[in-house]
Amino acid sequence: MSTCSPSPATAAVMEKIPATTVLPAPTSPSRKHPSSRLHGALNFFNLSDRLTLADLDYAIQLRNADQAWSIFVTLASRHDDDTIPLTLCCSLYALLNFAKKLTGFSNRASKFRQKQLDQLLEYVQFHQSSTESFLSSIEEIPISSHKQLLKAIRTGDHHGAWTTFYKFHKESRKGTVDQSKLPRNTCIQLMMMVMKDKRLDRNQLKSKLQLIALHGSGISEYDSRYLSAADLGRLAHICRGYQQNAAVAHGLIDEFVMGLPKKKQSNRADALDELIWRILVNGDLHKAHQVLDTVQQSMADRVKINEMVYVNLMNAYRRQEKYHESLKLFEQFLETKQRPTIKAFNAVLQIFAAQGSADRATFIFETMNQLDVEPDVATYTELIRANGHAGHSKMCIHFYNKMLQSNISPNVYTYSALIEAASRRHDIKSVFRWFQIMVSDNIQPNQVVVSCILKSLSKQHDDYPNMPEAVLHIAHQAAMSGVKTDAALYTILLKMQAESIGIEGALKVHRDMLAQSVEPNTFTYTILMDACGKNKMPETAEKIFELMKKSQRHQPNTVTYSVMMDAWLKNDKRDKVESLILEFLKQCKSDKTGRFWLDSRITNRIKSRCC
Repeated sequence: MSTCSPSPATAAVMEKIPATTVLPAPTSPSRKHPSSRLHGALNFFNLSDRLTLADLDYAIQLRNADQAWSIFVTLASRHDDDTIPLTLCCSLYALLNFAKKLTGFSNRASKFRQKQLDQLLEYVQFHQSSTESFLSSIEEIPISSHKQLLKAIRTGDHHGAWTTFYKFHKESRKGTVDQSKLPRNTCIQLMMMVMKDKRLDRNQLKSKLQLIALHGSGISEYDSRYLSAADLGRLAHICRGYQQNAAVAHGLIDEFVMGLPKKKQSNRADALDELIWRILVNGDLHKAHQVLDTVQQSMADRVKINEMVYVNLMNAYRRQEKYHESLKLFEQFLETKQRPTIKAFNAVLQIFAAQGSADRATFIFETMNQLDVEPDVATYTELIRANGHAGHSKMCIHFYNKMLQSNISPNVYTYSALIEAASRRHDIKSVFRWFQIMVSDNIQPNQVVVSCILKSLSKQHDDYPNMPEAVLHIAHQAAMSGVKTDAALYTILLKMQAESIGIEGALKVHRDMLAQSVEPNTFTYTILMDACGKNKMPETAEKIFELMKKSQRHQPNTVTYSVMMDAWLKNDKRDKVESLILEFLKQCKSDKTGRFWLDSRITNRIKSRCC
């Protein structure tokens, strides 16, 4: 978000957000980390102690540059005489250079990668080898045509994008490349880019779009739904229409739907499936559901509707917390007499998990067993989540054990559900126990698990005054061990610092967040606004609020409006609250994104206003 002459306090909060998220780099790998070790009951959170060269090698093999760099820094900073083997340093240098080439030119991420490369070179020079000898030993990682094309699209390089595509297309027809097709999503992105190229005349534009559509048609290892070249072209124009004007997109969608019965019988279902998916990708749930209704009402006997149409719409409604609409879609699917697969059942379980409807989740599980639908790891994870939300700890353990008895290995999300269930009961011992079991099962914690742990510990700071410091150490240990430090993790830290230290603590976490190139989200700024309101700084909160409204990526939601109302109420500015209520109701009426809902606090304010 950009600022418009903000005050110094606001400027500290609303710095320019970096375009790319990367993990932090220390000043130098050869310098020692400040002490961030945990002692006593929390010593098992010293994740960096468990790191070995094998972890670094594995991260490099996965081509996870951020994780590999964090592990390298941790290993290089240990107080021992062991140095990292030259072969691993060569592989890491090749990976970092590969990642740098994919970022584009003259941007922050590219400079960040170059800084890492320089630090790695400095480490090698100090410990092992000359620059010339080291650099000559590096085997460069080739960049695939697909990645080159994505980079050209991302950086707006029209010539580079078309040249890369055309070369790949010709080679794929000759069979001289490993993959024969580009992903359909990439083809649509390229077509949209070509549509924006004002240097092309009508014939050139038509020719290029037809060639891309021909390449992306059919099916491939990336796309299981069959799509004709003509339909792919129509979808690209629909996606382009969403960028310009939703009304234009809607007109093109209506034309597409009316043409479904004219297609070959075997291609109709996939064409509808792909259309609804593309509409959902563009955030237009209302139109996607309207398309389904149209087909059900006037084309049911001519156009089959795939299960995934219902599943994708169910998931979209669930993400907007519109559970009734989501379950109604499942009922409609059952009315088609199609046999539900694991995908549909898991989609229903996700709804019941979000609602905490443990009994209904168990009923679905029993129905799956009766229909001989084999549960998978996601099934058991959602059952645990549903029972965790309902406070049924014994049932969480029951489904965990049933999972093991079925020879299904729990994953990191299963353990995050178990940790979250214990956290909801304020059972800190069980939180620790599940974390230890997960680590003993050789499952690497990710940012979801670490966030669950931090949330749980943050609830203990009233009883344990040193807990904020311990939480910061755990977060640092996670980063040192290669866990991605994302916005959710930082937002938890920010909230805890705001509650325990005040606005200065919150601002410090936010500055650290930006310094380490982690992009804040809507909740981050909402919590900053809350901290400003509680510290009698409503004007600063309002400036953040106004900047959020102008932003494309960090639009305010119901919670943001509620926080802003609280900030003005604390300063007895009832006229400001009245204005916000009217604005909120107007936004609610026109919202199609799911950002707004009527919570109890705002409902009570509206009632008190009417009385």
